[in-house]
Amino acid sequence: MIPPGLHEFLTLDLMPLVAVTASAAALALLGSFLVLRRQAMLGDAMAHSVLPGLVAAFLVTGSRAAGPMFLGATAAAALSGLAIAAIIRHGRVERSAAIGLVYTTMFALGVLLLELNGGANVDLDVDCVLSGQLELMIWNAPTTCAEVLDGSSLSGMPPQPLRLVGLLMASAAAVILAWPLLRAVAFDAAFARSRGLFPAAVSAGLMALTTLAIVLSFDAVGSILAIALLTCPPATARLLTDRMGPYVALSVGLG
Repeated sequence: MIPPGLHEFLTLDLMPLVAVTASAAALALLGSFLVLRRQAMLGDAMAHSVLPGLVAAFLVTGSRAAGPMFLGATAAAALSGLAIAAIIRHGRVERSAAIGLVYTTMFALGVLLLELNGGANVDLDVDCVLSGQLELMIWNAPTTCAEVLDGSSLSGMPPQPLRLVGLLMASAAAVILAWPLLRAVAFDAAFARSRGLFPAAVSAGLMALTTLAIVLSFDAVGSILAIALLTCPPATARLLTDRMGPYVALSVGLG
């Protein structure tokens, strides 16, 4: 028999702990490259700008499945990027001002869509988006040790922690495989371009993975903490080391 205290931990605390740890590690890992390339503000804008896309995807499909949510978030992020570029070009303002204008507008639009469509009475609301819903990740844990690895008990796990663990593994694999490209683009994009390394494609891949991380992290940590995890651990690690490998590893550890 599993002791009552351990059973309570498995039921109430294990899944939220796995979810928030995997989310924090993945966001800090991807955010380390944004901070290194001085694009932390862009990550902040992305976390805010995807909200109307998430709400639109939910209203169209009636589901919070990762696929439709990611497509909606990607569309909103692309629209935000086009709006930022248009404001910089035609409004003649600096990039940071354009980003601030677009992401606050998009976030306000997302909140407005939630409220106008009764979001407070369904499975997606403002509290969920801002703060996450860790308290809903409950696992009906087995009562004996033999049942822990039983297929039926594992199938009853909430999907969010499993998705976030998969996200962390995919992010780590992408960083390991693309390490030379990421390092070259981070320090000298012009040189990387001259060597035929396609920094634009690397940036697009990094942004797509970051968007997916933000979308999947909404259930766990919410948008506010997602923004903090994208920027604060890498910014702190940047003060503690000037070597690329230790910097990325320290960012993940601090996250």
